[in-house]
Amino acid sequence: MPWKRLRNYHHIDGYLNELAQDIYPQPPDIEHTEQAKHIIDKWIPEIDVETVLDVGCGEAFCQDFFEDHGLNYRGVCLGEDFEVAKKLGRHVLENDFHFLPDGDEMWDLIFARHALEHSPMPVLALMEWHRVAKKNLILVLPKPKFWLFLGRNHYSVVTDSQAKFLLHRSGWEILEEDHSHEWEYRYLCEKVEREFDPDEGYLWAYREENLSWLDMAEPFKYDKEEEEE
Repeated sequence: MPWKRLRNYHHIDGYLNELAQDIYPQPPDIEHTEQAKHIIDKWIPEIDVETVLDVGCGEAFCQDFFEDHGLNYRGVCLGEDFEVAKKLGRHVLENDFHFLPDGDEMWDLIFARHALEHSPMPVLALMEWHRVAKKNLILVLPKPKFWLFLGRNHYSVVTDSQAKFLLHRSGWEILEEDHSHEWEYRYLCEKVEREFDPDEGYLWAYREENLSWLDMAEPFKYDKEEEEE
C-alpha cells in the first residue's frame, strides 16, 4: 500500500522529543503507596508469575511489595525519577515504555499503575506491553470522574468503557476488575491472541457505562503562573 511507504517515523521521533519536556517527577505519597500495595497484595497471589516489569514506575516504590511476594522486579521510568530510583538502589531502566528493549514474552507480568494516561498513543503502549508479556497485565488508571481529563502529561485519561475497548483491541482479556476506590479503575488481565473482526464493532463497551456525570464535571482551569511559583 503506497501510504505505508509514506510513514515518516523521523517526525514521530521529533514529536516524542518535544513531549519529553512535559515529564515531571512523581515522588511516592502515602495514599498512592497504600493503594498500590493493596492491589499487589490482592492479585499477585491469584496468578502464577515470577517476574514483573513495572512500566512508568516512578521511583520504583513498588519494588519491595513485589519482592515480598518473591517476584523478580524491574522498573521502567524517565527523568528525575530514574535518578532517584538509582540512588535508592532500585532495579530500574531509563527507557520509554512504548519502545522496550526486551525480547518477546520476557516478563510474566506487566504492572502499569497511573502510567497509561501519560501515553500519547495508549493502544500502541498496550500492544508493546503485550509483546514483552508472557502472561498477565495489572492496569490501574485514574478515574476521570475524580481527576477529570486534564493535567500535565495526562494525554490519555479514559473512562472505564474506553479502557476496556483499548484492552480488547490490544490483546488483553479482563479477568477481574476492582473499581472500589474513588480514584481508580483496576484491571487484572490475561494475554490472549490479538484478533480483529471488522464486522464485530465495539459499541458494546459504550452501551454498558453511564456517562451522565460528564455533563456535570467541572472544567479544569490551568494556571501557568501558579505552577511556576
